[in-house]
Amino acid sequence: MFQHDVAGAETSVLRCLGAIRKLILSGALLPGEKVHQSELAEQLNVSRIPLREALSTLAAEGVLDYKPNTGYRVSRFSSDDLSEIYLMRRLLETEILRSIDLAEVDVPKLVRLNGELRQTDPDEEQDRFQELNSRFHFALFEYSPLKLIREEVSRLWYMSSFYRSLYLHEIQSSHDIVVGHEQIIQAVRNRDARELVRTSDEHRLGTENIAVRRLGPTRRR
Repeated sequence: MFQHDVAGAETSVLRCLGAIRKLILSGALLPGEKVHQSELAEQLNVSRIPLREALSTLAAEGVLDYKPNTGYRVSRFSSDDLSEIYLMRRLLETEILRSIDLAEVDVPKLVRLNGELRQTDPDEEQDRFQELNSRFHFALFEYSPLKLIREEVSRLWYMSSFYRSLYLHEIQSSHDIVVGHEQIIQAVRNRDARELVRTSDEHRLGTENIAVRRLGPTRRR
């Protein structure tokens, strides 16, 4: 009975984590917005206990900010903050890509995910478009043995999820994403690790430049 209760509680926490991340990813919870626990618990049909645990986890990951007597808010980043996140992503993702045995990668899976992405309109299905984009990259990252680095990269993706969505509103952006993925797939097919890192850097930089530009300049603290 006890083990069953523990498993149920863990499932509730994981469900809360997934739901809150999706709300942030879709823009339903915006940067700087206060998280109202009672409303969110009702919306997710969960008790406050697993919800509080999920919120605490997201605060530890940097996705949410927490202040005593004030509560949780979605983290808000300046353009400088976002540039730092992308710098960390570049450094860590490069190590991930270099550690992968490209002969082991499921190329047809990458092709399928990119094909689904091509058929998805980011204006009509923004959350699905972002989900497929993330699934594409992590379908490649999962072949890396660097588990802790993969987990950190996942955290950085969630932290910057809303800001990446700014890129989708640029003309040709969805097309550029699909083309970038095709170049990544070709590098994997050729088992060319150097080209894989180069195309991935170029792909990531396009998103970063637009997101940072839309946020505008900020002063270094």
